[in-house]
Amino acid sequence: MHRFIAIIFACLSLLSLGCGNHQQQDDILVPGDTLAISLSEYFDGHGTPNEQMLGHYILARTYAEMGEVSQALDEFQKAEACADTTATDCDRHLLARVHSQALLLQEEKTESTGGLIWIVGGLVFLTLLGVAGFLLKRKKKPQQHDSQENGIQENRIYESDVYLRFRDLSKHPLQSISRDDWNALEMAVDEYLPDFRKKVDPNHNMKDTDYRICMLIRLRFALSEVAAFMDITPQNLYSRRKQLLKSVFNIVGKPDEFDALIQE
Repeated sequence: MHRFIAIIFACLSLLSLGCGNHQQQDDILVPGDTLAISLSEYFDGHGTPNEQMLGHYILARTYAEMGEVSQALDEFQKAEACADTTATDCDRHLLARVHSQALLLQEEKTESTGGLIWIVGGLVFLTLLGVAGFLLKRKKKPQQHDSQENGIQENRIYESDVYLRFRDLSKHPLQSISRDDWNALEMAVDEYLPDFRKKVDPNHNMKDTDYRICMLIRLRFALSEVAAFMDITPQNLYSRRKQLLKSVFNIVGKPDEFDALIQE
């Protein structure tokens, strides 16, 4: 408890340097995500809309500095949602910073992904050049058929009643998710994405909570929505994704890597 109070006072001292000056406000960085998360959670419970927006903005910048792009974009989105644009004291300068930095980070992520795709594509192309024409033609039609079939199956789950049910629940966080809801989602994933369980839980021994996190990330729910569905903090979700990366794929890395592998 004393440590938490110390964290809050440290954060408030930091903010007192930055909140009154836009240039200083732009330069605020918090060393480590623990302090930034504590600050954001404190303002979510006790702060004004401007302070809530600032708390998520600082947390977003902290994640960006750590290289956690998905977490950063998620926090920028939360910061935008906190802004009360109808209020006369709305900090529009900060809101503009949130918009511009989120856009810049998204562009950097897209460019980075695009560059990697070009490199991988080039290697694949060079490899394919060594494949005999006859084998290429023989494999081409089945591959196209499988790809189209997978695309059709994935579209079907996004049109299913249970997926739409979870989308509705994401907009109404006070509604509880029943065991029947989870069972229906699991059945839909097994039906429309039959290879998914083989990929993440071939022996059917994964904990229900971990498999539910895997399903939600595979279905491209936002990380904030996943945390809300699972009733855990963003920090806990961050840790669980790192642990699942190791246990499922035997890789020690960042949670973003787990998300990318799950969504392949």
